Amino acid sequence: MKKTLLAVFAGVGLMLSLSPAASADSFLSISVSGSGTISCDNSTAAGVTACGVAGFTTTLHSDTISTTATPLLFGGYSINSVNLTGNSPGSPLAGFATDTKTAVTDVSATAPLVVSFAQNNFTLPAGAVLNLSASQAGTGTVVASSDTGAFTGYGDGLTNSLVPTTGIADVSPLCTVGVAPPESSCSTAAAPTTFSRTGPYALSGVETLTMHTGDTISFSGTVAAAPVPEPSSVLLLGTGMILLAGRRLRRKQQQ
Repeated sequence: MKKTLLAVFAGVGLMLSLSPAASADSFLSISVSGSGTISCDNSTAAGVTACGVAGFTTTLHSDTISTTATPLLFGGYSINSVNLTGNSPGSPLAGFATDTKTAVTDVSATAPLVVSFAQNNFTLPAGAVLNLSASQAGTGTVVASSDTGAFTGYGDGLTNSLVPTTGIADVSPLCTVGVAPPESSCSTAAAPTTFSRTGPYALSGVETLTMHTGDTISFSGTVAAAPVPEPSSVLLLGTGMILLAGRRLRRKQQQ
């Protein structure tokens, strides 16, 4: 059995060493209904040039994109920065992509701010099925009325697309930043789901910020893919929990 496992691991290692390393491609867009959309796609040299014209900083096949202007004035909002980061092609523990919106002020907006992002060519972690999780966090600097963030993450294991909302969705509960104290910050996480992959996969997310005029908040959204626990590990964990519960029950009965 040990020899068989060693042979399998050696074969996988050989395949990885012979396979060319995948490069990340990234996409980031900022939109406000009635004001249009600005976006950046760094999958081509022409796209990188267009990113610079649109007000973004990035490089070809990079896993990072950032807005250039500080602040960015768009759609009635003043935004200190919007940044996309990720770790494509991933690690044995997880692949992830995160967008961060810093010091977003509703100056005169009449519609929510929508930030969408995607990153592809993830090859790790290994597995035909991966766990998908979406989470978000927000803080309020100036909050006169409650503001909210709605975030959904997506895992695309079939087309490896740079189009946000492609694939399986994982919806994070609404995150509300209220008037401090104590609701000056919030964080929510969706119940993990799973998605299947046939090769490299993509992660994407869409966050919608609904604010009141004069308020300033910062929000981040993260979508991540992790290995699905092996059945033996789940069984071992379950057995340990049962034994622990049994010991506690016996202690209570002896008291």
